[in-house]
Amino acid sequence: MNKVKVILTIILCFLFAGNCFTQVSKNYSKLDFSQKVIEQKSSVGISEKFNASVQTNPNQKSPLLGALFSGVLPGAGEFYSKSYLKAAIFLAIEAGLWTGYSIFQKKGNDQTDKFQGYANQNWSLNKYAQWLVEQQFAGYGAITNSQSTNLEQLRREINIVEGQNFSHQLPPIGEQQYYELIGKYQNFVPGWMDADLSRVNRNNYGGYTTTMFISYSFDRQEANDYYNKGTTALTVIILNHILSAADAAWSVSMFNKSLKVRTGIKLENKYSGTGEKKLLPVASFNVTF
Repeated sequence: MNKVKVILTIILCFLFAGNCFTQVSKNYSKLDFSQKVIEQKSSVGISEKFNASVQTNPNQKSPLLGALFSGVLPGAGEFYSKSYLKAAIFLAIEAGLWTGYSIFQKKGNDQTDKFQGYANQNWSLNKYAQWLVEQQFAGYGAITNSQSTNLEQLRREINIVEGQNFSHQLPPIGEQQYYELIGKYQNFVPGWMDADLSRVNRNNYGGYTTTMFISYSFDRQEANDYYNKGTTALTVIILNHILSAADAAWSVSMFNKSLKVRTGIKLENKYSGTGEKKLLPVASFNVTF
């Protein structure tokens, strides 16, 4: 009987110990599996961060820098983005416009010298003052001597009369407005050398004209036309800078999209000869057109 009890006790102890060992093994297996999952996730995260940080594009360009280049010199931003044909076109347009602007400015200056020289020889402040006095315009008494050689003093006296009778007063001699007015308004026509003071008076001067007045008006307008063309060329130059800057920014963006270069070191999971999985660095270089 005692032997039976001992045997039963031994059997129960083995059963209890076996159950405990099985439970511990199961728990250990779960713990080991969970740890491996955590380590795998951690490795993947590190790999992704590492790979993202080492991706470089040494040939990528700045659209802002390209726009700045072309804003200063049209075509420079396109050259920066390696759009050589467009760079040549914008640069050629720029050169042509500046050439045109210089030509029109020179022609305008030459024509201005021509009509101003013509006015200096053929329009007389003294004759104009004489006409004002002879026609007894309001305030004509302010003109002390119509044949005075002090032309600036005579001009100021004439201004007193003009202020009471006309819409415009003669500016200082030699100024741009001086040359404009004597070829634009009818009250200055009697000052031209070919004006007949016996025929033009205070009542009909509005419709009176002379050959010199007409010729001078055309010469002055021709100079203005040259300057206007120069101004137009300058406006187009500014527009060319703006368009080239916008195109350069777009061209650089297209360049960055068409050429993608990825170089660096990537972390990849590799299996060793024993079948063990390890995270190893791998060099990479990829060019896509």
